[in-house]
Formats: sequence, C-alpha cells, structure tokens
Amino acid sequence: MSPAPSNAPPREKEGVLDVAIIGAGFSGICMGIKLRAGGISNFRIFEKSRGVSGTWWDNTYPGAACDVPSHLYCFSFELNPSWSRVFSPQVEIQDYVRHCVAKYGIAAHIQLQTEIHRAVFNEKTGCWRLTDGMGKTTDARCVVSGVGGLSEPNIPDIPGLNNFEGTWFHSARWKHHHTLKDKRVAVIGSAASAIQIVPQIAPNVEKLYLFQRTANYIVPRNDRAYTDQEKKRFKQYPFLMRLLRWKIFWRLNMHFSLFRQKSWMGLWASKQSLKDMRRKIDDATLQDKLTPRYPIGCKRILLSDDFYPALNRGNVHLITDGIRTITQDGIRLRNGETRKVDTIILATGFRPFDFFHLLDFEGLAGRRLSDVWRGSLEALRGVSVTGFPNLFFLLGPNTALGHNSIIFMIEQQVSYIVQCIKGLGKNTYIDAKPSAMQRYNARIQSALANTVWAADCQSWYKTSDGKIPTLWPYNTVRYWRWMRTPDLSEFNSVSIPDTCSADL
Repeated sequence: MSPAPSNAPPREKEGVLDVAIIGAGFSGICMGIKLRAGGISNFRIFEKSRGVSGTWWDNTYPGAACDVPSHLYCFSFELNPSWSRVFSPQVEIQDYVRHCVAKYGIAAHIQLQTEIHRAVFNEKTGCWRLTDGMGKTTDARCVVSGVGGLSEPNIPDIPGLNNFEGTWFHSARWKHHHTLKDKRVAVIGSAASAIQIVPQIAPNVEKLYLFQRTANYIVPRNDRAYTDQEKKRFKQYPFLMRLLRWKIFWRLNMHFSLFRQKSWMGLWASKQSLKDMRRKIDDATLQDKLTPRYPIGCKRILLSDDFYPALNRGNVHLITDGIRTITQDGIRLRNGETRKVDTIILATGFRPFDFFHLLDFEGLAGRRLSDVWRGSLEALRGVSVTGFPNLFFLLGPNTALGHNSIIFMIEQQVSYIVQCIKGLGKNTYIDAKPSAMQRYNARIQSALANTVWAADCQSWYKTSDGKIPTLWPYNTVRYWRWMRTPDLSEFNSVSIPDTCSADL
C-alpha cells in the first residue's frame, strides 16, 4: 500500500525540484501522475488543505455531487467500474482521487497543509523560489499551478452579516456540527450548490427561505443508481465502460451548438426546460418567478431531479425581493418585510477572478501576475503567460467548459505541459511570446462574441467590463487538436548559467 500524503517534504530528493505543483485537486494529481509516468520523479505537490481532491475536499454540503456523468468525470487512464450512480456524489469522487494517489504512487510527493504564498523567478538562475505560509522556501525549475478558479468562496457584501447573532456559513465551509433540524433557515443564492442543498435540508427544517436574485434554466438530471449487475459487467468487461464514456462524451460535445447565439438547439432546450418546470410547479406566481429572462446558456445550465418538487413543500418559500440588510435575528427585504431566521447559508459560489491574488507570482523584470491579469486575464492556450517563464497553469484562462467534462481539458493541458517540461534543456527556460499570446486570445475572444455567454446577463463567466476570460469557445475536440503538441515557435527560449541544478 502506498504511503499517505505527508505534512513533511519527501525525503528522496533534496535541493532544487524539477517541478513544483501547487494544489492537489484533480489537476495537480493528474500532473503528478503524468510526470512520474514520463520519468520525472523530482517533483512535489503543495496542498493547503489537510487532504487531496481540491473542490471535493471543500464542498461537503448535503447533496454535493457532480453535474457531469460519473464515467466521464474521471481520468481516461483510470476508469472506475464502481461508481454507485450516474452522477457521482462528493464522497465517491474524493475516494476516487485518493485511489489514484495510492495506485500511481504519488503520495510521497504530496505535502499537505502547506499554502504557497509567493513565487519569484530568478532570471540569472532560471529558477523559481516558492515561499509558503511559514516562511519556508523551495526552489524549482518549473512551477505548475493547479489552483482552480472555483477555490475562493464568494462572501457577498451584505450589510449587517457580521451582526447576525445566529449561525452563518458558506456552502463550501459547511458546519457539520450545526444541526438544522427544526430551524428557520435562509439559503442565499439559487444556483448550482443551492439546488443540491435545498432538497436535502427542506424535510428537516421548520422553514426554509430561498433567496433568488436571478432565475436559472434547470433541466432534469435523470440520475439513478447503477445496479450490482451493471457494476459487475463494467469490472469484467472494461471496454463497456470505455464505450459508455465515449457515448457520454460525444453526446455532450454535440450540445455545444446550444451555446451559439439564436441556435435552434438553444431555442428547443429553452422550451423543454420551461415545460419541465411548469409541469412540476403548480403555482402560477411561482412559475413566473422561476422563469429566466435571458437566452439559455448565458448563465450556467443547472441539472436537478428534485429541486422543483422541493419548492412545492409548504415550509419552503422562494423570495425574489432583494435583501436590504441582515439584522441580529433575520433578513430585512427591500420592501420592508423581515424574515426571522436562525441560520444563514451562503450558496453564493466562488470568486473565479480572485484566486490569483492569493498567490503572488513575480516573473521577469519584477512583473506581478496580479497586475498583468488585473488588466487582462489571458494566457497562451490557457497555460502560459508572457513574462513568467517555466510557469504553467492548469484550468487557466478560457479553458472552463459549459457543456462537457473539465477532466478532459485537464488531461490535454497536462500532456501539453509535460511535453514542454521534458523538452527543456538543463540550462534553458521558455517564455511565451507576446505576439503569440495576443493572436491566440484575439481569436478566442472573437469566437466568444458569437456565443450566448456574450449575451446581456450577469454570470460568473464574465468580468464587469463584459469580457469572458473563463470559457472555451469551441467544442472540446478542437482543444484536443490544439494541445496535442506544443508549438515551440510560440515561445522564446533563453539559455542560462548552470547555477540552478536539477535533473531535467
């Protein structure tokens, strides 16, 4: 059995690392596995939490589950015949990541409870120096950031929140010791996490007030448990899992046309979503509150089988009036009414554009990534930024998806980055050319302008000026094609003295 991840650095290698990986979610773990498979063992994965799996470590709220089918939400090289359901629950996804860590022997490379605060590039040595929260430093020739954009909880600036005398917390920081039984509970936010939480807690609370700012398009999840016979067949005949995976992949890939402006598929999907809502919700006033006023896909499309039935419960109340302030014992609305509550749950998502402020990257000539990305959140192929040599991002700008599995994108990026790292000479660093990065991002933004994501609606996809730095504007096959082999003409290659020794 492989050793568990440690709080201490690995003993097998002292001095300069070939690669430092920040984050032990799906991205960082995949990176470690593929580095080891490629013959690079002098790496370390730094993780701020007490365990691996990233967002699946943080999000343990009731009902937490993936909205991508289980057999596609896993690594292509490590299929899992034992998924219990079509859509994986949080605990199984976390167990799957732990399984991968053990099977592929990377536990000894993981250093838990170590938050990297700063990374500075030395032009003379071609090395990065990383500093953690305790002030300890580590040198590495290459750095890979696996810090996801959905890692920093969004705590809305609601007047009076800190004066609330009851209990409040964010859905990604769930207080499991706090019972909700027979309590009056407010859930602020009505998107992806809220539609999973509400059906789970509604039967146990006295009253549940769900505060909705904007209605969402919700489509049936069609979730179910896999039978023992199905799981047995998957285990005996792995090709059946592979066939199912490809079926899911291509079905979801075809859904991309839904996100083109005024597409017939988008119009059809919109009608079907509203038809399903009206079939499950009887009250006409509630139907009106739940009807979106924007093109489907402009905001994230949500999946649920039990959210609408939960809203029909007598103890559940959907509130669309804005919040004026939070009092000591409740929430005052803009219309002057007050709802008395004992507990407030913030299902308000994350800050996708703030994660880079948590880690101070300093590149060539003292350039800070926070300054560069404050002006324009861009990267070459989503992984490299001009002025930050040998620094690579997983799930960087414009690589998120609205229609398929993000694990697919991670694997393409990891393959690309491993090729870049293995191609480095011992006394060389590479830096993305400004012209290459500009051309690439101009093409990306031009394509995004023709999608529903550019429509007039508020979403976490967009910045305040309307730019979309998050989503990939094509189908996933095109990303696979573009990432198969690094184009070295897009980089400047710089020779350096042999003063930052490592094994590459």
